[in-house]
Amino acid sequence: MVLLIIISISLILSFFFSGSETAFVSVNKVRVEVWRRQKDKTVRLLMPFLAHPERFLYTTLIGNNIFNVTFASLATIYLNEFLDQELTWITIVILSLMIGEIIPKTLFRSLADWLIRRLTYPMHFFYVLFLPLIRVISWISGILLKLFGHHSDELKPFFSEKDVEILLNESQAIVQKSDPLGGEVLSGILALKALKVRDAMIPRTEIVAIPESASLEELIVLFEEYEFTKVPVYRDNLDNIIGYVVLKDLLLEPATLKDMMRSISFVPDTKRCSDLLSEFRARNTNIAVVIDEYGGTAGLITTEDLVEELFGEIEDEYDDVETWIRPIAPHAFRVNARVEIEYLNQELGITIPAGEYDTLAGFILNSLGRIPRREETFTLNRLTFTIISASRFKLESILLQLPPAEEAE
Repeated sequence: MVLLIIISISLILSFFFSGSETAFVSVNKVRVEVWRRQKDKTVRLLMPFLAHPERFLYTTLIGNNIFNVTFASLATIYLNEFLDQELTWITIVILSLMIGEIIPKTLFRSLADWLIRRLTYPMHFFYVLFLPLIRVISWISGILLKLFGHHSDELKPFFSEKDVEILLNESQAIVQKSDPLGGEVLSGILALKALKVRDAMIPRTEIVAIPESASLEELIVLFEEYEFTKVPVYRDNLDNIIGYVVLKDLLLEPATLKDMMRSISFVPDTKRCSDLLSEFRARNTNIAVVIDEYGGTAGLITTEDLVEELFGEIEDEYDDVETWIRPIAPHAFRVNARVEIEYLNQELGITIPAGEYDTLAGFILNSLGRIPRREETFTLNRLTFTIISASRFKLESILLQLPPAEEAE
């Protein structure tokens, strides 16, 4: 009778250790972190195991093997009195696999989040009980790892990048209800992770730059005309950008443009925006030239462009909000060709249709199928457009005339 009780206890403990190992590796890490921040007393015992997962795994492996061997040995002695050797062996194998492995692993994996806190106290007890043996095994494991060029302290962080992404995804819906702006920012964070630099950059055709041979007077005129705070400097052509200048550096009264020129970084157009933002922060810079696969200049990217992917369009420190849409007469507006359609519709109360474009220039080019000439006038969607300024490759400024009934209130 005593032997049967010991056999049963051994099988139950094998069930416990096998399932505990599966629960530990399957638990939702984000949920555990929430419990920790809620100061859950049980989780305080669990955190050392999470910080050093080998302690938990050594405990479960040692316990599982000890009680598996105990069960198999004693069950063999007990069953041999009733069964022949082959049936005894088959019975022990079936019980070991079903009760000692398959059932606990399946069950504990499904209930990992519910069980993990209930397993903490018994696992802490067995960890202390097995500690001398754990230290010996840990020492041997460390030697073997070093032989293969690894170190025992090279453990993965508790929160992986994927865990953080899951946390953001789970939080987004909740935040969106209580704080729409916060929800949009979380959406932007998730989008920024997948976004490439080429998707957020200022394209080459829209880069405003100045040659290195230009005078300070020409630079001042350029700053006044475009109202930028930073301008790249090139040698010969845009494929050879050698630096950039900042408006406020003119206060230092430089003798030439080269005296105020700063070095500029170069990044491939395939780089992730999230990586570039971290790089900007590490290098304490905020502008870079985007290079295409052939080594040519594909565009320009700034911190402002990256932040706008999170928060939407933002104003530069010297921006004038009226430069996008400037009223010049009743029902008439001077509009920057780069203004977004959504913003334009909202400000003027018009209904330019959505399509495979984001800006007014895109709408016009998509509708006409060509780049209109300077001073050319045409009507689209009951709106009259006159091109004020344009180059061979892009539109810059447009006169937009509204029917009286559609004038913004």
